Amino acid sequence: MKNFIPITSLSKQIFLALAIGTILLGCSTASPTNLPPTSPTTLPTQSLPTPTIRPTDHPTIRPPASKPVIQTPAWFNDVVLYEIFPRSFNDTNGDGIGDLKGITQKLDYLKNLGVGALWLTPIHPSPSYHGYDITDYFKINPEFGTEEDLIELVNEAHKRDMKIILDFVAGHTSKQHPFFQDAFGNPKSKYAKWYRWLNDTHTKYEHFGTATSLPSLDQDNPDTRAYLMDAAKYWIDKANIDGYRLDFALGPSHDFWKAFRAEIKTFRGSVSDFLLLGEVWTSGLKIAPYYDNEFDATFDFPVYFDLMGSHERAGKSALLGKGSPSAFQSSLKAQTRLYHPGAQSVRFLNNHDTVRAMSQLNDTQRAKLAATLLLTLPGTPMIYYGEEIGMRGDKTDGDKSVREPMDWHASENGAGMTTWNKPAARFNTANDGVSVEEQENNKDSLLEHYRALIALRAKYPTLRAGEFVALPLQGNPKAIAFLRRDENETFIVFLNSETQPVTMSLDAQTIQEAMNGFTDELTGAFIPPPVIDKYALVVSPLSAHLLRVKK
Repeated sequence: MKNFIPITSLSKQIFLALAIGTILLGCSTASPTNLPPTSPTTLPTQSLPTPTIRPTDHPTIRPPASKPVIQTPAWFNDVVLYEIFPRSFNDTNGDGIGDLKGITQKLDYLKNLGVGALWLTPIHPSPSYHGYDITDYFKINPEFGTEEDLIELVNEAHKRDMKIILDFVAGHTSKQHPFFQDAFGNPKSKYAKWYRWLNDTHTKYEHFGTATSLPSLDQDNPDTRAYLMDAAKYWIDKANIDGYRLDFALGPSHDFWKAFRAEIKTFRGSVSDFLLLGEVWTSGLKIAPYYDNEFDATFDFPVYFDLMGSHERAGKSALLGKGSPSAFQSSLKAQTRLYHPGAQSVRFLNNHDTVRAMSQLNDTQRAKLAATLLLTLPGTPMIYYGEEIGMRGDKTDGDKSVREPMDWHASENGAGMTTWNKPAARFNTANDGVSVEEQENNKDSLLEHYRALIALRAKYPTLRAGEFVALPLQGNPKAIAFLRRDENETFIVFLNSETQPVTMSLDAQTIQEAMNGFTDELTGAFIPPPVIDKYALVVSPLSAHLLRVKK
């Protein structure tokens, strides 16, 4: 027979009963269907102060040694990345538009959240609200501030041991860029070879997707290439930034990216210190070549789609039963074969181009499950601004709906609130429970759940760099279980996205390791060791558990 240990409460009485039950239940089996539903426990942040992060080596998960090890920034293994859409984040001059000073003003909030690196979407002059159609790579959009504001942001971030990553757009410029304006319809222009033309008169041209406002650059033209290299080096020299997120990396050639890496890494002075993070929106098989002397890290779109199902339609998440919740484990395994040793991956639940995580999950408890999964996976986790408070946006009215103002205040009025995008039918409204003000210091809130998880990830190097081992779960299609372990620690992660309790069995090796019992790092509870060679845990509906094996 099996012993079933329900993880449902923190009370001493229940855990005393559990300890006794490991002895007395040898002749009977508790049925999970008879357990009362319980609310998933939340993380007590007061007991989890953010510790100093001990640097770790590259993740244990490694591809075959036949591929050469690449030198990548060691600091990127240890941070949580936070994406900011500056226009929507924090406004300091009252014009309704977020600015660089606004980001600087919120560095203490971000440090308290536990993030270690900030990625800013484009901050250069542009005729659009999103900024991906740049008209001058060497200037700051005056709506966001000045060069001095960027320098101040970087300096203040560095004082807090935080990194700043800028968006770099090498695939296209704005249609209003003076170089394109000069070359359009003018084959004799000095910039005629800078773009990819489709006819001899230079009136038809390649562009990004269906957006004719984004004409494609020819990065293999020497002058174009030199211009882009100079622009990238300018901000490294001027502001001492720590990396680039490389937009639409599928556009430029592999030859361009190899030359870009060689130039930028040499210019920085340390090959491994400056981050090159590629947006390669494709399969793992096609991402792999970008680790060959090109990028340090890429966004893990395969795992994103395994978990969320669709970037444009809400309600497709595997945590809702739309697909196998454990499918991501196959993607992780494939990447160990495909990618170079040292390759870094960014794992995420949403970004500025996708349905927001809360709209995908539509439930705070499921959002907590997703956060627990994100922050216990190998790789570098990324949080999209507002994700930590459960902001919504499902793209039914386009990308603006997933780029709404960051909710600082319950009333949606007050210092820092942006107003550039606040239609009456917006997703995030006043007094809806979704704001920093409403969730801060509320132990049951999503914000405090994120804070505590990030603190745990900082506290235990194993959760950042330990080996990932999937645990098979027969008959539990909506449950997830895996190990994170190294020579110092072993953690078992259990997630139940079902609305009913599920039983999760432990394998023989794990049982052997667990002879001293577990501590649930999400609750602080001690779970006694098994007393027989069969051991199982009953996990409550919509709950997650992070069990640290007591050594």
